Amino acid sequence: MYYHDNTSLIMETSKISDFIEDFLIAKEVEEGCSSSTIKAYRYDLQKFINIIGDLSLNSPLIRQKIRFFLKKLNEMNYTKKGISRKIASLRSFFKFLVLNEFISKDPMSTIKTPKIKLEESLPKFLDLSDIELIFKKLKDRMLFNSRKSQRYYLIVRLLYSTMARVSELCNIKIRDIDFEKEYIRLRGKGNKERIVPVDHRTLELIKDVLNDRIYYDSEDYLLVNTRSQKLYPRVVQSDIKSIKDKCGFPDSKIVTPHIFRHTGATHLRRSGMDISELQDILGHSNPNTTRIYAKNDITKLKEAYSQMHPLNKMD
Repeated sequence: MYYHDNTSLIMETSKISDFIEDFLIAKEVEEGCSSSTIKAYRYDLQKFINIIGDLSLNSPLIRQKIRFFLKKLNEMNYTKKGISRKIASLRSFFKFLVLNEFISKDPMSTIKTPKIKLEESLPKFLDLSDIELIFKKLKDRMLFNSRKSQRYYLIVRLLYSTMARVSELCNIKIRDIDFEKEYIRLRGKGNKERIVPVDHRTLELIKDVLNDRIYYDSEDYLLVNTRSQKLYPRVVQSDIKSIKDKCGFPDSKIVTPHIFRHTGATHLRRSGMDISELQDILGHSNPNTTRIYAKNDITKLKEAYSQMHPLNKMD
């Protein structure tokens, strides 16, 4: 059995769902997880319950049900990375239950995370030709002729130029933009602030957008809807999906707000930007997280190799 020997009758009849909120509160308050991380945990645990049912904590079938859940995700064509995230969420949840003595044995102890090959883990990105096509299409008034068209164009420019996460993008206030020094202040994970440079044309576009507003204050958000209310990540995600569809990209092509972050980082690296500089722009606390973009760029590696390897200097 998975429950503690001294657990009360109430504990014996408790369901998995009874402890999700306690788990999320602990993650937020004790570990300082961001709201987006909390949301991801909630989604993963709810997905688990939706597929295998709301089991009793003392069910001897939990481990088998976990394996069944992972099998179903595989059948639903989840990527290894997607399945790994679900496993990580379950691992953290059941660890919480063990530490708080709600259960005595961890059903995740024998569950392995799928091995991900390097080529599978490398960030996907768009080619420069894809970016050029998107900007060209966004300027086509036959395709994009609604009140949202200007917003669409600004969103794509900002995502690609600043490489901001979608939550960071939505939180940009007008006071965060320095038009003179040409930078934007972003607030990232853990409410950490960083300054990122922005190209002159994107800043001119921001000025045009602000000039079209009847009124705005420095404390107002930059990205707003047609009712001048703050945009939220789900709206930006929907906007990018609309852009993808109207640009005629196939379903298999990944075009999401986050892909522009990977794309900007990969393109900067290919243009010769130093990894440490790229780390500052992306807001990575761990340099190893940024180094993945070096692996995306074999051209820089080949250039260094041809310049430095002695064999390239021999006849």
